[in-house]
Amino acid sequence: MKKLQFLCLLLLGSLAAAQAQPLPKDGNVYILSGLEVTGAEFSDKSTIISLSGLIIGEPITIPGIDITDALKRLWKEDIFADLAIKVDNIIGNKIFLVIEVKERPRISQFTFTGISKSQADELREKINFIRGTILTDSKRTSAERIIRNFYIEKGFLNVAVDITADPDVVLKNGVIVTIQVKKNERVKIDEINLVGNEAFPDMKVKRKLKKFYEKKFYRFWAPSKYIPKQYETAKTELITAYNDAGYRDARVIRDTMYSVGDKLVRVEMQIEEGRQYFHRAINWSGNYQYNSEQLQQVLGIKKGDTYSKSKIDKRLFGDPNGSDVSSLYLDDGYLFFNLDPVEALVEGDSIDLEMRVVEGPQATIRKVIIEGNTKTSENVIRRELRTMPGNKFSRSEILRSQRQVLALNYFDQEKLGVSPIPDPASGTVDIKYTVVERPSDQLQLQGGWSGRQYSPLDPSQLLFGGFIGTVQLGFNNFAARRAFQPGAWRPVPSGDGQRLSLAIQLNGANFQNYSFTFMEPWLGGKKPNSLGVSASYLRFQNPSVNTSAFKMAITNVTLDYGRQLKFPDDFFTSRTTLGYKYYDITNPTNRGFVGFENEEFAYVNVFTLRQSFDRASLDAPIYPRSGSLMSFSVEATPPYSAIFYPNRDFSDLSGSKKYNLLEYHKWRFNSNWVFRIAGDLVLSTKIEAGFLGAYNPEIGIPPFERYLLGGSGLQGGSFNQVFTGNEILPLRGYENNSLTNNGAGYPIYNRFVTELRYPISLNQSAPVWVQAFLEGGNGYKNFRQYNPFDLRRAAGGGLRVMLPMVGLLGLDWAYGFDGANDNSGAVSGSQFHFILGQNF
Repeated sequence: MKKLQFLCLLLLGSLAAAQAQPLPKDGNVYILSGLEVTGAEFSDKSTIISLSGLIIGEPITIPGIDITDALKRLWKEDIFADLAIKVDNIIGNKIFLVIEVKERPRISQFTFTGISKSQADELREKINFIRGTILTDSKRTSAERIIRNFYIEKGFLNVAVDITADPDVVLKNGVIVTIQVKKNERVKIDEINLVGNEAFPDMKVKRKLKKFYEKKFYRFWAPSKYIPKQYETAKTELITAYNDAGYRDARVIRDTMYSVGDKLVRVEMQIEEGRQYFHRAINWSGNYQYNSEQLQQVLGIKKGDTYSKSKIDKRLFGDPNGSDVSSLYLDDGYLFFNLDPVEALVEGDSIDLEMRVVEGPQATIRKVIIEGNTKTSENVIRRELRTMPGNKFSRSEILRSQRQVLALNYFDQEKLGVSPIPDPASGTVDIKYTVVERPSDQLQLQGGWSGRQYSPLDPSQLLFGGFIGTVQLGFNNFAARRAFQPGAWRPVPSGDGQRLSLAIQLNGANFQNYSFTFMEPWLGGKKPNSLGVSASYLRFQNPSVNTSAFKMAITNVTLDYGRQLKFPDDFFTSRTTLGYKYYDITNPTNRGFVGFENEEFAYVNVFTLRQSFDRASLDAPIYPRSGSLMSFSVEATPPYSAIFYPNRDFSDLSGSKKYNLLEYHKWRFNSNWVFRIAGDLVLSTKIEAGFLGAYNPEIGIPPFERYLLGGSGLQGGSFNQVFTGNEILPLRGYENNSLTNNGAGYPIYNRFVTELRYPISLNQSAPVWVQAFLEGGNGYKNFRQYNPFDLRRAAGGGLRVMLPMVGLLGLDWAYGFDGANDNSGAVSGSQFHFILGQNF
């Protein structure tokens, strides 16, 4: 029995000796002969050994700094809940160690409570909680801070965040994290108390605190949320406003915020304004290219002017119109120019400035680099540039080149980049243009089928029915030279900047319309001289069974030549157009054609010469922020009556004879000015006017080429209004073609528009903006009735979106304040208009 007890005790002792023991306390040096890791189920054991810094075969002192450092390295990883290094065995001077770890739990899933799904989705990206990663204390603390700041920036100062972790019963060592957010009430600013402001009254100071407003019942358009970052920005802008008024030393010496309830805070701010300063003497040094008088004139600051640092900076470096001092040098090649305004003397309330100029050498453009064009040929971009290798560097030419490239309408206007790469050692500069292609082609497809009906008098004659459809293709970056190259039709040859338009419209046998347009913007490839040709054929007939059915065919051909002018400036272009149009009309009386009463046939020939002068300086084609468009044109036919029939009496002739050779002269003026108000907020103003005149008073003004107003400017109304060359002009707030002079059209019109635009998104895949507008216009029968202030007025707002392959789409609501049509005095009232395309 005693032997059995002795054997049991010996076995228990052996088992105890086999377990890891605490480190010895003898301070001896051992050779680390073995190192194992226990407790690691999800972490790589070899990685843990590597992180510890302990190396098998190396001497180790126990106890000593080696073990301490190893523990520090492993704790630093923040992936273990507990750590220990123990002895597994000691044989002579050899020691075997065990790293015992207890791993932190890993995130198996996490959810938000107390907030909306959209906010939760936004926060998921910010807190960086990833399934399968370890939930550390630092990650928990960081998430709480990120969530709190997220809501504090929205005005929820009392937001509470609680992150809890519960064991996952399915995934071993996993936890389900619940992030509970309690936003509480949004905190608003009850009152702003100001102390020390004497130069400006309280109301003006508070207006300078941008986006930081007191809670007032009447200020419904401006939120009064207390957001710390906005408050700091508001204080900076307030001091800037003081500095701009000459108070150079102004500062906020004390400010505090305290709660006056759960939802309100009160802000107190003490301002030290200091004295107001004025300019006294301004001296220039280091300038040789321009004398001090020239530079002073460009600077535009005189003795006695209020001292303003921001005004000085703007006049020296930051005038958007390029009329600052730096632009004077940069436009003349002085890329390495530097100017340092130094306060040479401050005496009383006066400041003397010394403008220290370092002109440096003139820089020459070495090479021009173009990147990002995947579709457009490089020469199409390069021919629009004003910065050529060998030329002097010029800031204004770079800005003009940007404008010209954007005017192509092939690239994202928000992503066009220009980077000068100077080389001071050689005195040269490379200029890199970076473009991002955007869709510019347009496609419209519509189709349908209706039952066919044949004439009972002639069964072979199709009256109407069959295929109904529209196919319109507009290729704005076409390449005709590649038309026969293999693989170029993907879907069409492109990249040379040519414009090709094809359209087919069919409505059974009633209506057919075919058109073709081609324009080469750089004829010969050396100068921006354009050549365009177009042709169209339109056929229309009444679906009638009798022999007096109306029929009409219009053939139209034009040849257009344009060239860029250098006078008055190189924003001007001249465009000359030769045109011929032929009308073949059967039974015009059946469609109410004015001037062709009781006639069976009418043949009208129209030979025209049109000359226009246009000026385009908009900074971007889709959403411009500055610049203008202006156009003046004269279109005229030969004065046949004076050339061939000088003594003929035209008063009693029928319309078919009077208008066989149509004669008239037509004058148009359009202008559109765009101004940046602040940021992307833009003001656009338009003025339009037109006049149609006659050579011979006996013939009078023809019933063609007149003006119709009303609605969105889209085609509509009676056949006579649409297919006699009359121009359909928009006038929102009134129904389409409601102002037509009882169908005859007006020979005189004018129109005025003011629009305030603001973008929702300028993403070039589909830029969107909203606008509010005031609009007025009218038509007039003759100059005796003409009164530019007798207008049909309207006001409203709308939405615009530019869609690839479709073009500009819009929806407007407008309220017309005057008569709804030619013969009605009733107010037009509320109208909705669908906009397709961009009206100039």
